[in-house]
Amino acid sequence: MREWNDIAVLAPPGDIDIASVPALRDEVDSLIDGGARRMLINCSHVGFIDSTGLAFLLSRARTLMNAGGMLSLVNVSAGVSRFLQIARMLDILHVSAADKPPLPVLSPDELPRWSKTVAVHEGIEHLGAYRHRVVELLEDLPMSSEARFDTALAVGEALGNAYDHAAGMGCVMNMRAYRDRVVIEVCDRGCGFELAPDEEPAESEERGRGIRLMRLLVDSVEILRRADAQGTMVRLIKLLDQQFSG
Repeated sequence: MREWNDIAVLAPPGDIDIASVPALRDEVDSLIDGGARRMLINCSHVGFIDSTGLAFLLSRARTLMNAGGMLSLVNVSAGVSRFLQIARMLDILHVSAADKPPLPVLSPDELPRWSKTVAVHEGIEHLGAYRHRVVELLEDLPMSSEARFDTALAVGEALGNAYDHAAGMGCVMNMRAYRDRVVIEVCDRGCGFELAPDEEPAESEERGRGIRLMRLLVDSVEILRRADAQGTMVRLIKLLDQQFSG
């Protein structure tokens, strides 16, 4: 990935098959020609992917990979995921299931393997540097490069909200690595905001998309009013690919 802002999210209205691929191909190719390098295809309305759709997805995944980018399928149904598994495509396409299993309960007595606190002093023009810092801190954890990138992108959205609503005032990023997950909290000192887990954010031309994107990228998103001070805390949880040994 050459940049962090060349991201596109598409939501096909139905199946990805021989009938729908031509229009989807035009849309995807237009986005790639326009500079998109990280593409998320939201499959919440996709019930089937046929061989034409699969060939198209593989072709564009390779195109983006050769350009340093990545294509992901998110909110994939169990049936579609099963088809991709049979076709042995799960190792090639980056796929996230629609029905995410509930997060395992973390014992309150379990201590993190490590924790880091990063004070966000720089202006919004340095947002990319903080995202890259997240990737660096996750390098030693059992995560794929795609999972690290997705986590950093979600953190960037949380930081962007902190800049937007609190001008970055008092913004702190806390990261904790546990046996099976990484927990990242972005705290600001704005007016405070809270959103229930099943509540959809109001979306306008410029607002509301960041929270939706975070929910696509990580396993859990909590948006809470801070209990220790005025402001908002966004807690992001990403499960690790495997448990720590030992």
